Amino acid sequence: MEIKFSHVNSKDFTDISFVIPKGEITGIYGEDGDKLLKLISLKANEDMKGIIYFDKKRKLRSNYYLFKNDIVLVEALFNNLFNVDNVYEYFVLYIRDKKIEVKDNLEKIKGALKIVGLDDDILDRRISTLSFSELKLFQFALAFLSNPKVILLDEPFRGLDLSKEKKLVRIINRLQEKFLKTIVIYSNNPNYLYKYTNYLIVLYKNKVLALGNTSDVFFDNKELTLYKIKKPDIVEFILLVEEKKKVKLPRRKSVMDLIKDIYWNVK
Repeated sequence: MEIKFSHVNSKDFTDISFVIPKGEITGIYGEDGDKLLKLISLKANEDMKGIIYFDKKRKLRSNYYLFKNDIVLVEALFNNLFNVDNVYEYFVLYIRDKKIEVKDNLEKIKGALKIVGLDDDILDRRISTLSFSELKLFQFALAFLSNPKVILLDEPFRGLDLSKEKKLVRIINRLQEKFLKTIVIYSNNPNYLYKYTNYLIVLYKNKVLALGNTSDVFFDNKELTLYKIKKPDIVEFILLVEEKKKVKLPRRKSVMDLIKDIYWNVK
């Protein structure tokens, strides 16, 4: 699903316009990116003015129901909406609350667990016993129940060690490549966005400062430098080498690939 905002205003943003490409992994970087996710998810649309399209269908007050299950927001921290502690019971209540049509609750839930790599025995556990990474995957599984076209992720990698981060990235890439989901990731860490997204929206003072190919935005957009917006570590290093040593290194996303480039340049 492609999302287009045209001259949208809200209590948090002023005259913002951007397009989120269909079937891509888009990053959001900068101030109030989490609030923009909520705006896109239509969770904060009561004060919103402007033109919004979802797959070229204009969003109106009267047709909100057409999109509400197509867009799911996975928040940075789990919020227990139903005040229950059993995992299976929470799944069932979530299905009922979202009015998700399913033939068999257990079959649908097991399918969502399989996507995120969680075993079925988690259904007998208490939510309060889940580790941080298990809780994150539980949130993902909940999001997949409605088979959304757009998945919005608020700081998905925060608090995860490297192995759990890689597992989550594999899930995200599979959703985008195999199931053609549109993925939007907000993070205040530019290193994650540089590595894992291919399109980027940069916010500054309630407006869109830059947007485009992630690598091009971080390397070429002069306004990021002008406003002293932090760039990914690997980008800053490549630019520093070019400035100080007059050596133009390839725009790598992997540190190991960059080390190989440096080795061959030194030789």
